[in-house]
Amino acid sequence: MLNYGLVSTAIGEDRQRLLEGVQLLADIAHKHCIPVTWATDTKSVQFIAKLITAWHTENGDAPLLMLDTKPIWEANWEAEQRANPGNSTEVMASHLVTMREKLPEYIAKEWERFKRVIPWAEPGVAGAAFKNYVFLHALEQTGFQGLWGYHWNEKDIDATDTGASKAELDRGGFGCFYPFEDSTYIDTIVTQSDADEDDAEPFKKIVGMPYYAAHHLAEDVHNLRAALLNETAKQHYDVYVEGTSWNRWLGYVEHIDPYAVAQLGQEGLERLDAYFAHVVDNQGTKPLLLSEIADDYITHCKQTEPTAILQAVPTTQDETGAPKSALRMFYYDAGCELTFVEGNMEPIEIKNYTGEHVSQSVTQKPTLTGFLPTRHRTKLHIAITVESTRAMPYGITVWGDHDGLQLMESNADDVKWVGEYLLFVRLTLQPGKNEFNVQLTI
Repeated sequence: MLNYGLVSTAIGEDRQRLLEGVQLLADIAHKHCIPVTWATDTKSVQFIAKLITAWHTENGDAPLLMLDTKPIWEANWEAEQRANPGNSTEVMASHLVTMREKLPEYIAKEWERFKRVIPWAEPGVAGAAFKNYVFLHALEQTGFQGLWGYHWNEKDIDATDTGASKAELDRGGFGCFYPFEDSTYIDTIVTQSDADEDDAEPFKKIVGMPYYAAHHLAEDVHNLRAALLNETAKQHYDVYVEGTSWNRWLGYVEHIDPYAVAQLGQEGLERLDAYFAHVVDNQGTKPLLLSEIADDYITHCKQTEPTAILQAVPTTQDETGAPKSALRMFYYDAGCELTFVEGNMEPIEIKNYTGEHVSQSVTQKPTLTGFLPTRHRTKLHIAITVESTRAMPYGITVWGDHDGLQLMESNADDVKWVGEYLLFVRLTLQPGKNEFNVQLTI
């Protein structure tokens, strides 16, 4: 099953154009029984409250509260620096304590203002561009279960200037996850800042949700409008549909701005209509609100669900001029994000979420120094050796169809069949030589 969520950011000063775009999008989405999650703030919600209420009753739509804590965060950080010049440790400690107090108060007040306009609204999922672990903790305290707005390869917070952590920059982007679930850095910082509180245990419950899930499939495509214009919307959606075959849980979140919808023109609106028809034509897709997707994730995924997405990428042409393509696999779990290309066993990119939270350079990457498969009757034994300079999550891909084989035993973290395309072996490395064994049988 593919959990499909459509989000539209209904925020802006041009009331007439906003209402025009909102109405156009709603008409097309509701035609195909797709509920819309309207991401809006306490100011713009006043313009569209009646429409959302009517669509909530008739079509299941719901609002999502957008929050902007960046001004509060930066103002307090600057004040703490002025109060404690030259003492970075004291500045950080005091800043975190203050933010742990102020952010829940801010969110609660914003939600009260929101509820005055739409009394039936439930907290569910919030949205934000500026986000960090203190903000996530505040969301949990105020009754929210999810945070929408994670971008793939997100780097829009300057950790040095705002007191944020680099751990907040590179997480998530093409699927749901529990932020910082496996982060020893965040566990340490949160526990230290709460040393005298009863809730010192780091949170695990907030679901991180992508701004636009398909961004990793084409870095120049940041939203549904762009995918419609370059005619890749169906292609990207189909990538996720195929991914349901080997992923236990999978969600697909798309975003489109109502102002952009108002500017699509007749041809663009027809493309949007045809695309939504394509989405619901797949019986394995379930259109849901973002709050429903978060609920479903919490129900079925007690930890960040390991997720693998395969994409065929055009490469060259063969001797007849026909286009050729190579597969690319994107994988993430609680500890890491790995990217592979067809034919290469080792990842071309590694993001380590358990420690340094940065992409590993070529010289820092572990090295696969041994891969020896041996067959004896109905058994296939694979010996794997990896050398690493540090403890870290890792994995290798064994390309080819292994569908007829079954796992007998292994000392790897996980062995995952990705359709008929490859076998993925998830590993945890220690400094030095690491030896693993995987035994398969027919």
